[in-house]
Amino acid sequence: MSNLPFKRETGIPFKRFGVRTDCSRNAVWNVPALKKWIDIISRLGYNTLTLYCEDTYELEGEPYFGYGRGRFTKAELKELNAYARERQVEMIPGTNTLAHLGSIFRWAHYAEINDNADILLCEDERTYALIEKMIATAAECFDSRVIDINMDEADMLGRGKYYAKHGPDKRIEILKRHMNRVCEIARKYGFEMIMISGDMSFRLATHSDSYSNTKAVVQEDVSDLIPEGAVLKYWDYYKRSKEDYTALTKVHQQIKAEGLWYQCGVWTWHAFSPENNYSTGAIRNSLQAAMENGVENINVCFFGDDGGECARFAGLPGLFYASQIAKGIDDEATIKANFEKEFGIPYDQFLLIDLTQRNETEEYCVHPTRYILYNDPFIGLMDMTLPESTRADHEELVKLLAPLCKNKEWGYLFQTMHDLCAVTAEKCDIGTRIRAAYEAGDKARLGELAGELRRIRDLVEKFYYSFRNQWMRENKPHGFDVSDVRIGGVMTRLNHCAQRLDEFVAGKVDRIEELEETLLDVRTPLSPDYGKRKYLNYWDRNSRYYTEIVSANWVGKGF
Repeated sequence: MSNLPFKRETGIPFKRFGVRTDCSRNAVWNVPALKKWIDIISRLGYNTLTLYCEDTYELEGEPYFGYGRGRFTKAELKELNAYARERQVEMIPGTNTLAHLGSIFRWAHYAEINDNADILLCEDERTYALIEKMIATAAECFDSRVIDINMDEADMLGRGKYYAKHGPDKRIEILKRHMNRVCEIARKYGFEMIMISGDMSFRLATHSDSYSNTKAVVQEDVSDLIPEGAVLKYWDYYKRSKEDYTALTKVHQQIKAEGLWYQCGVWTWHAFSPENNYSTGAIRNSLQAAMENGVENINVCFFGDDGGECARFAGLPGLFYASQIAKGIDDEATIKANFEKEFGIPYDQFLLIDLTQRNETEEYCVHPTRYILYNDPFIGLMDMTLPESTRADHEELVKLLAPLCKNKEWGYLFQTMHDLCAVTAEKCDIGTRIRAAYEAGDKARLGELAGELRRIRDLVEKFYYSFRNQWMRENKPHGFDVSDVRIGGVMTRLNHCAQRLDEFVAGKVDRIEELEETLLDVRTPLSPDYGKRKYLNYWDRNSRYYTEIVSANWVGKGF
């Protein structure tokens, strides 16, 4: 539409200042909740909303695309687009046209266009037929002539089926040809700005293993790397220094400066709770660096890795903070006062939803609640990572969160976190206490601990119902089946371990094999924090993925 992007007197200097929200990691917005989200971002001065949908939208003639995943229908997308337009928010379609498509490769229907891992097979006409359907659907359902085609994190590009068919080829050339072909399709359907993630171009052009390399230097000819109509997205959610953001922005501008987007993030992708406080430090420095370096377009991203367990509305402080920094308001007291005026809860009280615990450094965020919930009482992979303060920390959070559960509009968010902390306060050291009693041969104490396991199981069930309520308020029911399996598995395992203790106490078995094994630190001797009793941080995969928390045994990537 000719009137896009919407221009309002918001005091925000960016041409497009938007939100990008993940609808691909099980949690697909339901329409009423997404409309509420649109209302909020519009009030805050955002003028774009990108829905990141890998396969969670309807494609005609592709019944397996997003099958069973709560995909948006075309009618829903058109309804949401019209609703956003009325509120002067440009809805931008977002899909992936290279990697992050593992969910479709479970189906044999798409096996022939799978290069390897979650990557599409480049230079195969069947790949481009599917991509054309993606882009045609976007053109039909959205007014915006901007499209986000991503192509990020395709680390194994050209190293699977492509290699078998074509032999070795310079990966930057494979990427270049693929970008050109996809952009040609996008232009055919009228898209005038085609957003491509910068990481693959950055890494291949600078010969860098890391997208975070602030000393990277472009070593390839990039004069015609980025196709006509395409712009790069520099995404970075991690840095603490404005100088680092500036350095990396300049590398992207060397590859292609015109139309550059920067993507910051509100951390909602690694736990049931968000990390607003950690996010805002990065947001402040990165947005100021973007303004100082002539970046015209911004996205504030909300992702939901590994199951979409965090409520998106739990990230309201980070969302609000970004809008304030963009408006040039950087006084913390003013930001907090404005937040309370907008949402009716003091900023610092809302931040309790982060469940931030004591930490030796602010360098990394930590979220032990998730891995305490999933930690096994007998195998105890996480037992050696928890400090003695854990129980007291979580008991304190239970008390602090209780009054906020009564808030009429947002109380459900705090109720979920309250009930989670009630679990983790009791469950955090149950494995350690069981093991100590077992090693001491104290059967009376083990009998008591069997009762504690059953009581914790009841607390988990209470949390489950709060979490279920939260999910259904924001999302379609699809995807919650995974949480049913995960949390239901916790309850079943607690019952199982209690029964095993009963059997041991009663003399029906003479030992509990899991408790005979010596505990090891899951970080292994090669980890920099090996042997230190402190919460795991984000960079340790065991604090991130369910499959690596719950067991040392194979539990399947599907969960």
